[in-house]
Amino acid sequence: MADFSPSPKEILSEQHQEISQAPFSFALSEFSSQLINTVGDTKCNFDIESIPVRAEDNNMSHENAYSPSAMEVSMNFALEKSEEQMLSLDLSKMSVKENDEHSIRESNKNEESPTRVSYLNENEVSPIKVSESNENFESPMKEFESNKKDQSSVKTSAQIELVNEQSLEMSIQEVVKEEKIAALDRSLMLATTIPSYTKLLSQCRRVKDLQTLVQSDMNCIRKIGEGSFGEVFMGQDTVYKVVPVGGDEEINDVEQTTFENAFQEIAVSRKLSDLAGDQVQMGKAFCQLKDVVFCKGKYPEVLLTAWDNFQGSENQRPDILPEDQMYVVLLCKYSGVQLEEYCAAHKLTPHQAHSIVRQICCSLAAAEQLYEFEHRDLHWGNVLIAETGMEHVEFTQDGKTYILKSHGLLATIIDFTFSRLETEGCLNYVDLEHEDWLFQGDVKADIQYRVYRDMRSACRKNWAKFTPKTNLLWLLYLIDKMNIKIRSSKLRHLRQALQSCKSSSAALPIAFRSL
Repeated sequence: MADFSPSPKEILSEQHQEISQAPFSFALSEFSSQLINTVGDTKCNFDIESIPVRAEDNNMSHENAYSPSAMEVSMNFALEKSEEQMLSLDLSKMSVKENDEHSIRESNKNEESPTRVSYLNENEVSPIKVSESNENFESPMKEFESNKKDQSSVKTSAQIELVNEQSLEMSIQEVVKEEKIAALDRSLMLATTIPSYTKLLSQCRRVKDLQTLVQSDMNCIRKIGEGSFGEVFMGQDTVYKVVPVGGDEEINDVEQTTFENAFQEIAVSRKLSDLAGDQVQMGKAFCQLKDVVFCKGKYPEVLLTAWDNFQGSENQRPDILPEDQMYVVLLCKYSGVQLEEYCAAHKLTPHQAHSIVRQICCSLAAAEQLYEFEHRDLHWGNVLIAETGMEHVEFTQDGKTYILKSHGLLATIIDFTFSRLETEGCLNYVDLEHEDWLFQGDVKADIQYRVYRDMRSACRKNWAKFTPKTNLLWLLYLIDKMNIKIRSSKLRHLRQALQSCKSSSAALPIAFRSL
């Protein structure tokens, strides 16, 4: 088996920020099942015990520190501890009853028994003298039956004893309930301390290196796109998004993607991919994910050659990365070329531009409703365009089916690096306040940088909050970008009609009425 273990330098590169700077909350119920199921599945193709994670400042070796087995032991310990406490409570309950009977027998042995008073409430008091007889009795009721002088007092005392016993059982039940909740809280706390490297691996298939991954496409692979995150290559029918992760070396003048952010993008991509493949066609414009792979090693020559043949790259040649660099590769269905590239090579008609806006608006609206989704980086490099022979495209939203003319083009939304999505109590998002470069771009050079600043104002720097206005900001941006090429009065009117909306969901009916 190949050595996938990162060096201590790699693991310590996050500088113990895995918890304090985690950009999203993490739900135990979803992750733990994914971790166990993925590890147990043969497609995982790696030994979970060999996963390297952060080594703390103690005598534990780097290879074994915070291994998943140790994590599981910690979680099992917490659950066992809770079970022991629950058992202890049950024994305490039995002990209380036994002590109560014992005390009654002891009081019966005394020659002079004190008067016992029970209170039903503040206004009703029933003093009852305990029998002075030395005869043993099995329960307080026999004492009450032997006392014929005050039958009403006996009845009242029996009721009091019943109330007291019920109160005791209710108190114990409440304590047990609180202990169960506390055990769950401890388990959740343990889950948040799982190293991000381990969480990331739980979502990935393991492959030896990039060379092995692209082996089947060696003769046809080519570069088709790029971003600050890394490179995008195209095989015969598969797109490879290659992302360097977890290293200290900057690439393309920015820090490498962290393990946490890579995990977040994978989680969002999977959800939206499922939405795109849904039979009711709610999110048809989202990219369909085929696989996610983790690998490590030297950037292969076949990809460097493809990189050299790409025209107009603004990225650094990836051979500057070390030979032990780690990568996450997202394999996606091919969905066309970037909108920016398509507009440069073709002259869009106003009807085609309007169809693109409608298709994107439909999928954004569906994701807003289901997952409180925001893309947060929907520039025209993250919209793909493919030509199609289909005359119409159907979308379903809130039980209503929208049928629109494609005008020969299909739009697909990609790249969820900065996206926000919430499902089943799990919130995925990136705190963009840590991405200073987004807000320092020249607005005059590209209006894209104005959208980042407008998003910041809309959410008031609270990137965890759901602010669907950001999706609308990107829709308006796309209209502006296309209209620079088209110069259409109809697109300007569409923009004016949409700009007062607060979400894609609100914009959807307006987009279908226009033009």
